Amino acid sequence: MISAVTLSVLGLIAILGYLGIFTALHVLPTGCHPVRHAVSDYAVGPYGRIFRRGLVISSVGLLLTTLALFQEPGSPPLKSTPLVLLLLVPVARVGMAVFPTDLEEEKITRTGLLHHLFAVAAFALTYTAISQLTPDLAAISPWSSFSGLLHALHRIILVSLVLLVVTMTPRLRRIFGLFERLFLISTNVWFIAVGAGVVVAAT
Repeated sequence: MISAVTLSVLGLIAILGYLGIFTALHVLPTGCHPVRHAVSDYAVGPYGRIFRRGLVISSVGLLLTTLALFQEPGSPPLKSTPLVLLLLVPVARVGMAVFPTDLEEEKITRTGLLHHLFAVAAFALTYTAISQLTPDLAAISPWSSFSGLLHALHRIILVSLVLLVVTMTPRLRRIFGLFERLFLISTNVWFIAVGAGVVVAAT
C-alpha cells in the first residue's frame, strides 16, 4: 500500500506542475485574454495539447491528494462523502477534455454544451467537497495551525464561484475569465495547503 506521504508528495508535484502549465498558457501567444476568455478556450487551437496535458496532470494531483486524505488524518477520520466527491472531479474533467468548448463567436454546439455541463459538475463537486472538508480539517492538527488560511481560501473560493456564475450572463461575460481563474487558482492553493498538511501529519 502506498503511504499517505508518498501520495501527497506526488500529488503536490502534480498540482504545482499544473500551475506551471497554467502560467505558461497565459504567457504563450494563445490569443486568449485572461479576463474575457474562459480557461477552456485554451483547448481550442495550437496550444490545446498543452491545456489537455495540464488538465490530466491536475486531475492526477487531485486524485493522489484525495487518496492521501483517505489515510490521514486518521483519528478522527474525515467524512467519506466529500472525499468521494473529489474522486468524481477527474471524471468530470475527462468529459471536459473529450468534449471541447465552443469559442465565444461560435454557435453553441452539442459538444460545447456537454463541455459546459461537465465543467459545471467539476466546479460544483470541487466547491462542495472543499466546503465540507474545510471545517473538519481546520479542527485537526496539523491543519489547525493554519486553519485561518484554509477558511480564507474557502471564502475566496465561494466568492469567486458566485461571481463566476453571475458573469456567465451575456452582459457580464466579458469578465467571466477573471473569476474563473480566481476560482481555479484558489482551489489549487487549497489543495496544496491540504496536501502539505498530510505530509506533516504523517511524518
